[in-house]
Order: sequence, then C-alpha cells, then structure tokens
Amino acid sequence: MYENYVVTINRQFGSGGRRIGKRLSEALGIHYMDKELLALAAQKSGISEKLFEHADEKPTNSLLYSLSAAAYGGYAVPLSFKDVLTNDKLFAIQAEVIRSTAKERSCIMIGRCADDILSDHPHHLNVFIHAPLPVRVKTVAERHGLSEKAAEELILKTDKRRASYYNFYTSRKWDSSLHYDLTIDSSLLGEEGTAEYLKQLVLLVFDK
Repeated sequence: MYENYVVTINRQFGSGGRRIGKRLSEALGIHYMDKELLALAAQKSGISEKLFEHADEKPTNSLLYSLSAAAYGGYAVPLSFKDVLTNDKLFAIQAEVIRSTAKERSCIMIGRCADDILSDHPHHLNVFIHAPLPVRVKTVAERHGLSEKAAEELILKTDKRRASYYNFYTSRKWDSSLHYDLTIDSSLLGEEGTAEYLKQLVLLVFDK
C-alpha cells in the first residue's frame, strides 16, 4: 500500500455516506475525518470549535470574500487578510487542516470540499454516494422520527445547502459524476455491502 492515501466521500443526505465512510475506515484501519476536521481546525487556529460548526458546509454570503477570492485565485485566502472572521476565512483555515492531515496520515474524509482541496494529492480517490429519494426519505424518517413529508423537506434542504457550499468553493458541480472517480447507489448493496465494495476498490487502487 502507498504510505499515505485519502478517500474523500461526498454524499446525498440519507444515503448513509457518513456511516459507510466510518465502516470503511474501520475495515481499512485508517483515520475517519468528519467532525474531527472541525476539532483540528479549532485546535490549530485557537478559534472556538462552535464557530466552525456554525459555518460547517454552509455557503458564504460574503461580498468581501467574492472580491478577495478573485485576487487570490480561489479558496486559499491568506489568513493574515484584514477582515472579520467570516465563513470564508474559516473555510480557508479548514482547507489548510485538510491538506496537512492528508500529508500526515491515510484517512477517509467526509465532505467539506476535500476532493477539490486535495486535487493535487498524489494518492486520492474521490467517491460520491447517492440513493433514490424514496429510499432516503424512508431512512431519514425512521432515523430522525419524522413524517415522510418532513423527511423529504429536510433532505432537499440539506442537499441544496451542501451543493451550494460545494459549488461556491470549487470549480465543480457537487452531484456531477464527471468529477468523481466513482459514484455509487448505496441502496444496491446496503451500507455494509457498499463499504466492503469500496474497501476492495481502495485495495486495488492503492496496493501498488
């Protein structure tokens, strides 16, 4: 196996992406990075973790960032930039944590534009997990104790927010298969089966 490799997972809400990522990390014996990325960003920056949680996977509404991003060529806004602590600056801090973590260890990273941030990482695999809406509605309704109508509304709202966040900070479209190494319908094999399938793929790709 390569010394360090990263599997990034973007996912539709209710598709089981997080749970599959957790199973995959356990099967491969590597780190699982989801909310853990927020804790690391808080630790390394000295900024409250609650601020990172508040901004987590939410698109910016900062006009100042839109102007500065053009000058600095993307999401890596210099941390010394004189500005209030916006979602955009929190994203820049988080992006640096994602890069440094990927250099230090093999891991599974969930969401947060990690696939785009790590596009120049020598050993990475980008995955998008999805499932039919009726399947996700049933899953979310059961898991959160919601009516099917409320579950569907939550799914559509969450997916819209994730897509807006991703589309804003990257040059890609969140749910386009063109930008992923693999897109997979988790309802075909279930969470356990999907994790096992991904494990075999990772071993084939990185066991060189």
